[in-house]
Amino acid sequence: MSFTAKELLTKRGVKLTSQRLVITEYLMQTYEHPTADEILAAVAEKLPMALSRATVYNTLKTLVDAGVIREVLTEPGRTRYDANTSEHHHFVDVKSGRIVDIPQEMLPDIQKVLGDKYNVKSYTVTFYGDLNEESK
Repeated sequence: MSFTAKELLTKRGVKLTSQRLVITEYLMQTYEHPTADEILAAVAEKLPMALSRATVYNTLKTLVDAGVIREVLTEPGRTRYDANTSEHHHFVDVKSGRIVDIPQEMLPDIQKVLGDKYNVKSYTVTFYGDLNEESK
């Protein structure tokens, strides 16, 4: 089932503000995994009032805490954001920096691989390499 940004925020108990709504809408409409600064640049003109960097960071933290979006860590010291909260992994093209979602089903069931010694709650894998030209 697909939700609008407003429905998703309401469902997750997030108080609606114009900033939260426009940032959530942007993240739901992009397959990129933008940084906070990229989000600020993309949505700043969509609001009637000035949008500060602090507001973007605070909004992103609120959205992550509520499970509306997730953080993606693909490089040290740089957090990216993803509205796809389903279990999935990432592939980073080291030449272009492009990040592609890899469905969970494409990897083996890690719990079966590890056996009973480990009780895996969740995990994420980030692959680094070169995307084939057909994939771009």
